[in-house]
Amino acid sequence: MGFFDLKATCANCNKEIGLNRFQIANKEWICPECFKKCGFNMTTPINKMSVSDIKYAISAQQKNAEKLIAFKPTKKFGAFIEFDENQKTWLIPDGFLGTKKNPKIYNYSDIVDFELLEDGESITKGGLGRAITGGLLFGGIGAVVGGITGGKRSKSICNSLKIKITVNDMRSPVVYINLLATATKKDSFTYKSIYKSAQEILSTLQLICNSPKVPEENSNVHPKSNADEILKFKNLLDQGIITQEEFDLKKKQLLGL
Repeated sequence: MGFFDLKATCANCNKEIGLNRFQIANKEWICPECFKKCGFNMTTPINKMSVSDIKYAISAQQKNAEKLIAFKPTKKFGAFIEFDENQKTWLIPDGFLGTKKNPKIYNYSDIVDFELLEDGESITKGGLGRAITGGLLFGGIGAVVGGITGGKRSKSICNSLKIKITVNDMRSPVVYINLLATATKKDSFTYKSIYKSAQEILSTLQLICNSPKVPEENSNVHPKSNADEILKFKNLLDQGIITQEEFDLKKKQLLGL
């Protein structure tokens, strides 16, 4: 079916659609509603995605939206990263100046390793089963210091500073915390302040990696009531993530109707 055919069928929901549609792999199409449920934007390479990829994305978005409702940050590092120490989850804000549009929620257990990149060079690493290399960890949420001198920090200007985190997700295994993206003098207050935040974030990530893992089946101590579940899905409806029909069906299931 070509792009200029007046009608097509959404490969995910089977709804008939017009020219306002998005092409995926195998010359199939999805409708704008399914595209929105996936959380995609115009730069997402959906032309290589199969129907199963679309269904996975929608399911992942719904689960993420539920986690986002429950997310209550207890620790923040500027507009860079937030942690919910009670839920054992974290996120990287995806909006302007640290606001949250629809950031992905990760569990503590998703962290595999991490590293600090300055102008593309790795200067500090850490993660599961290892100590931080390229620096030393001092006292709790302290600073990573030492071992980062010499050639790798001989330049007086930093053009890029970011933290790369490898997570346990085969579809998207790497996330970045972009700390600095413009040329900045290393003796400036801006650079020193951001570098201090980077040190604190690295220390926190290492402490998470070093902490004993709690089995997931033991993490939900207090079961949710049906009213709580209905409220959760009502929030998803209000955000446009699920349809009225999907909400009504879930409500009936929870109420046993």
